[in-house]
Amino acid sequence: MKIVIDTDILIALVKARKLERFSIRYEPYITIITLYEYVRGEVAAGIEAEESKRTLEEAFNILPLDNDSVRIASVIWSKLKAKGLLIDDRDLLIGSICISHNLPLWTSNKEHFNRLTDFGLKIMDIDINSI
Repeated sequence: MKIVIDTDILIALVKARKLERFSIRYEPYITIITLYEYVRGEVAAGIEAEESKRTLEEAFNILPLDNDSVRIASVIWSKLKAKGLLIDDRDLLIGSICISHNLPLWTSNKEHFNRLTDFGLKIMDIDINSI
């Protein structure tokens, strides 16, 4: 099963030492936004950026921010703004990339991402202990 994971889930999998098991069980994807967020955090912690980036690129299919994703994000942003329900731009872009590629997202940040389900985002709920 193809599944995109959000940054919070990536961090949880790394901390629980379950990233390799997850990668065997599922066809794993992250967005370019998640790659940026994770590597940024590693650099802030004093970890070599190139090594972290290479590790993620080997473990995951990386979904780009492309024209279709930008178009989808722009439409969603406009509609959420009109309702006073804007979310962080990074979350909006992650969700839009998932919508564009018709892939489900596993995240624990359901409060924000649930706002995108009306636009086609599918949210997965997996028990990390089952991996």
